[in-house]
Amino acid sequence: MRYCHMVLYASDIMRKYDKIMPGDTSAYEAAKIMAQDHVGFAIIAENGEIKGMVTEWDYINKIIAQDRDPKKVRIDEIMNSPIISIDPDTPTFKVTEIMAKNGIRRLPVMKNGKLLGVITSRDILRIFKDYMDSISDIISRFGNL
Repeated sequence: MRYCHMVLYASDIMRKYDKIMPGDTSAYEAAKIMAQDHVGFAIIAENGEIKGMVTEWDYINKIIAQDRDPKKVRIDEIMNSPIISIDPDTPTFKVTEIMAKNGIRRLPVMKNGKLLGVITSRDILRIFKDYMDSISDIISRFGNL
């Protein structure tokens, strides 16, 4: 991890993930890929340009709750677009601010229009836990003086 005055950046905490899917992929096929990759999202691109994102909530809300057949639904029909993304040099405090302000749990990390990875709310919780563990360790050292 890269530290500058103890600041972590998006590139430090993101999960490297660069898989994109064409918009005409069926929701069924996309769900199989999401399950295989252990992710709760699909990133949709056309001609190499990111167009949107589908999450497991979109499956529940836009397919299951509406009794639609996932084999007949294209992911570009249910995607959220445009999506918010960040640069890999974005400090994590800004990442959390963007996610909270926009009510999102996944944030693609992009450089020059290319998907590098995704930060999830789970990643944020992990770094917070690591931070709290390191603070606890520092405090316990002073307690033994």
